[in-house]
Amino acid sequence: MMMMILSQKFQNVTFNFNKRNIIKSFFTNTTKRLNQKQTYRILFFGSDNFSVPSLKALINESKNPDTFVKSIEAVVPPDKKTGRGYKELATSPVKKFAKEYDLKIHEAPPKSLEGWEVPKSNFDFAIVVSFGYFLTPSILESFTKGTINVHPSLLPKYRGASPIQYTILNNDKITGITIQELHHETFDAGKVLRQITIDVPPNSTYNTLESLLATKGAELLIDTLKNFDYHKDNAKEQDALKISKAPKIRKEMSEIKWSHISAQQLEQLDRAISHQLHNISLPSLSQQQLLSQPGKTLRPGTILIRHLEQSSPVAYVVCAGNSFITFNSVKVEGKREDF
Repeated sequence: MMMMILSQKFQNVTFNFNKRNIIKSFFTNTTKRLNQKQTYRILFFGSDNFSVPSLKALINESKNPDTFVKSIEAVVPPDKKTGRGYKELATSPVKKFAKEYDLKIHEAPPKSLEGWEVPKSNFDFAIVVSFGYFLTPSILESFTKGTINVHPSLLPKYRGASPIQYTILNNDKITGITIQELHHETFDAGKVLRQITIDVPPNSTYNTLESLLATKGAELLIDTLKNFDYHKDNAKEQDALKISKAPKIRKEMSEIKWSHISAQQLEQLDRAISHQLHNISLPSLSQQQLLSQPGKTLRPGTILIRHLEQSSPVAYVVCAGNSFITFNSVKVEGKREDF
């Protein structure tokens, strides 16, 4: 009888001990799962110099001990034939950068992603930065977590391919970065995840403003991905009443019609898209006074050569409104820069 009682007590102790271990193990594993940071497989779509800082930021983030990046692969446009006789191949900046870091690279078709399929690697995110292709609904649905774009304007202002150029062309004082979800039908019409405003530095050119916005965009991208679920839950639709467009810059926009453009507008055009006239600037007030001829209106397009204060000759051109622009060299298409 005594042996039976002892046996039952031992079994109860053993059961209680196992029960405590099971409960302890459950809470330990649950805590580990809660503390474990979610990591994402990322497919990056990019092409130009604006894209590179975002890809670089993702690569740098992947090296952190508590990173959210599990893997990165890149999709890039195909190399383009260029040069005289189209005998040389030009590689996109993103492709060059991805090669440096030994990323797996996928080449997009030449013109469209229609019919193109996402590489079969079960990606969580598509990160699209200045890629130039429209991602079809079937592509968007391939990503388990989301599809995100970095856009260099305060959407819905300047939807389109050239927001940086139009910021300069319109002499805007403020611009910004938008992190948006991709829309299944329209470019730059997705829900806004994040936005920041940025002052446009005086005399910004396309290259200097692109560099500034690319850096800020990369920083905001990483910050957004770190708290993606929160930002997705709080994403906002764009205000349709505030939409403006920034379409692709056409070649004919570089053709100067002197009677239709003021000196100020021409200077902004030069900074926005670069031009055949190099080192353009607006003359000082004293210089304008020397050029002005009282009682006489000079015809737009008239070129004046002046020697000022024993300096080298300076060329001035009359623009609309009897305004003046100055430059010190000319670039004829297909020729070297000359004065």
